[in-house]
Amino acid sequence: MLKLIQCEFWKLKRKRFVLLVVLAAFLFPLPVTAVAMTPSIMGRYDTKAEIFDTLFSFIMGYGVLLLLPCVIGVLATMLFFMERDNDTFKSLRTIPVTSTQMVLTKIAVLFLMGILFSLASTFATILCGSVVAEAGGLAYKLLSSVVLGIFITAGTLPLVVLVVFFSRTYIFSILLCVFYSVLSLTLEGLYGVLPKSLCSLCPIPLTNLWFAGNMADHGISMNLTELAHLIPSTFQTAATLGVMAVLSVLLIDRLYKRRGE
Repeated sequence: MLKLIQCEFWKLKRKRFVLLVVLAAFLFPLPVTAVAMTPSIMGRYDTKAEIFDTLFSFIMGYGVLLLLPCVIGVLATMLFFMERDNDTFKSLRTIPVTSTQMVLTKIAVLFLMGILFSLASTFATILCGSVVAEAGGLAYKLLSSVVLGIFITAGTLPLVVLVVFFSRTYIFSILLCVFYSVLSLTLEGLYGVLPKSLCSLCPIPLTNLWFAGNMADHGISMNLTELAHLIPSTFQTAATLGVMAVLSVLLIDRLYKRRGE
């Protein structure tokens, strides 16, 4: 399995996608930090530590939740379209690698890239935020970013099912990824009117609610009075996303096998 994962990363290395993922992690921290440097924003907080916590919560709670599903969707499009575009399904059948192993390898790469993007966003926040604020609680922030990367990737796997199912052009898949991110962001803005059951079934809004509650539990100031009844526990979030991920992988495996027939 490790050799298969290494092969997938070699494919991505040729396209320089890993470097692009790291650079994309700076898209939100740079402008948000620039805004935070204005006197009107700086004057709202008593300490520089509070400024950094606000930067971290905003960048991870909006930037990563908006961009990472797009990154995962585009990456999935590249990984699952390679064999189709290069017509290498027949060649793969001549080596002792099953389609299920290929699917699991690609899913593993998606999770690794999700963690990489989330960690890169955290490091970008620390690097940019240190200019105007005092970075603190770094151990918790790094750990939470890893968990956030895993949760968001798991919550994006239903999108990957659609990408593999339609198997259309890259442009169509990218538009599908953008629509998924915008839809998730729209649902987040409707927390106050949506029933709790629906919030619990929408993977990205569910992850955002968990992340906000988790930050509040670790002393980061969050205005969650109106959303307290919607915040899920870590176990509930992990269980819900875990079930979605398993079902998605099973569907992807079935669709991938059909394509190779």
